[in-house]
Formats: sequence, C-alpha cells, structure tokens
Amino acid sequence: MPYLSAYPRPGQVALLCEGDVIGYEATLFQKWTGAELGNDPLVDIWCCGTSSSMLGISDAIGRSRPIFVIEDRDFRAIDEARDDCERHRKDRESRAVKIISWSAWNRSEIENYLLEPAVLLPVFDTAFGCSDDDIIKAINEILPALALFQASQYAMARIRRAWFLTDPTSALLSGLRFRPEWKDKAMVMPDHLAFRSGLEKNCSAWTMKAREIKCDAVADFDAKLDLWKSCQWHDEFWRSDWAGKEILHWLRVAMTSKFGWPNAESGVREPLDWMMNREKREAQDRPIEAALRPRLVDQFLSVLPSLAAEIREEFEKIKTAIKGYRL
Repeated sequence: MPYLSAYPRPGQVALLCEGDVIGYEATLFQKWTGAELGNDPLVDIWCCGTSSSMLGISDAIGRSRPIFVIEDRDFRAIDEARDDCERHRKDRESRAVKIISWSAWNRSEIENYLLEPAVLLPVFDTAFGCSDDDIIKAINEILPALALFQASQYAMARIRRAWFLTDPTSALLSGLRFRPEWKDKAMVMPDHLAFRSGLEKNCSAWTMKAREIKCDAVADFDAKLDLWKSCQWHDEFWRSDWAGKEILHWLRVAMTSKFGWPNAESGVREPLDWMMNREKREAQDRPIEAALRPRLVDQFLSVLPSLAAEIREEFEKIKTAIKGYRL
C-alpha cells in the first residue's frame, strides 16, 4: 500500500479506538494485543478521543497502514451501530483508506465490560476492604439515581443520530458538477446554470427529508425512564446499554465516601467528602480512577476466558480479523 514509509510508528496495523492515551481502551488493548498477537502483527493503538475524530485519524494514517476501528456503541441499537460503521467503512475505502474492519462494541462502551461481576467485585473488594454485598448494595442505590441521566442521554443520542443523517454537506451537492474539467488543454468551468438548477432541486429534496424526521425526545425519554427507573444489580441491561463510565464514576464516589481512600501522605484510608461541584468532583476522582483502572483491566483480561460466550467471541473476532489481514 502507498506511503508505508510515512507512517510514524513501528507497527504493521493501526487500531483506532475512542478515549485517551491513559484511558481504559488504551490500557486494555496494549496489554491484550501484546499477549494475543505479539508481533504477528505488531499493533499500534491510536486513541482518537471521540468517534467523530476517528474519521479524521483514519484519513490521516489509513493510506500508510491498514486500520482496525472500534467505536463505542453508545445508545444505538446494535443494528444501527453496524449500519453506521458500514457507512463509515465504505466512505473511507472510497478515499483509498485500507480498512480491516470498522466496527462498534456490542456493549455501550469499553467500561461496560468491566461491570461484569467477575471483574468488578474482586477489584473493589480488595481496593476498599469490603464485601461483595457492600458493593452490590452501593450499586443498587446508584442505578435508580442514574436512571434519569441515562434516559436523557438515550433521548439525545436518538435525536443526534436522526439529524446526522440529514447532513447537508454531501446531500446538497449530490450528483452535481461543480469542479472544473480539463478539455482541449485548458480548464473549463462547469455550467453554472445547470449547477444552480441542480442545487435548487437538492435543497428542496433535503428540506423535505428534514421535515420527515420523526424524533420525539420527550417520548424517548419517558419510555426509557419508565423501563429503567427501578433497575437493580440483578438486571442485565444496564451492563450493556447504559454509559458504563458514569456507573463506575459514581461507584467510586459511593465507595470512597463510605470506606475511604488512602491519604497520599499518611497512607491511612480516610472517607472522602464529595459535596462539591462537578468540576471539583471529577478532579478529585481522577487519581482514584487512575489507580483502579489497571486493576480492572488486568482482572478483565485474567477472567476473559471464563466470561460469557458473547464477550469471548467479540474479542476473538477482533483477534482473528487483525491476525488474518495481510497487505
């Protein structure tokens, strides 16, 4: 493939994910690809922050290395996420980007896999010197309190996806000639009257399409809140369909408030006060999350062979796709 020598890293494959360079995806994929693939092929992890940023990163490096992309599913249905990913794949391949796979997690995001009991309970038991029942009790208090937030995010995601499909940047110019051509050894401007007429028709069609969008945020919110407001530990949907990072955040808040966290100077565990605004709360939480993150990732990787078949098969599919790809 072209531009091989322009690639700034040593690997043969680039794996694009969301999150940042110290996030769960980076930590997990660096360890997992190292253990499962080694140098056959050597995989570089590119953390893109958000799913929209993946489009830009894929454009930037995808002609120098084959790329494997995995997005957060967020609040999309699995089929919707697959359709979106297929659209991204076709668009990037039309730009000569080499795609091994453009996919989305089966669960909402990577943090949701860490909510599995076999991962979450032993890590938090050890970190907080508590029992499984203590953690489950905290979760049972957190989930109903988070239901409104999760339902609101679901409703907003539905609207965002519906309106994304009406993006005018490509629809308004579809089928129109607006670039010059080369004829008789000279540049020739397209027919401006034909362009204007076509643009007028496309604008009319786009306006009609926008009017046909049916997305009721209030109805979507009501439906999910009614379904989710009484959820508890024994329910399964929150592990798959909710924003997992938010659950982990509030669990850390609840556990450090009750069981404390080691003081940086004395090392003695002290209960933390969380009566503060969001900005200060997140700043206080960062070092706690940083300390627990590698423990959760290591526990996940250690129990992965014994987790549910759907999880094992999802990771095996990633491994097979990358290992089987050849330039």
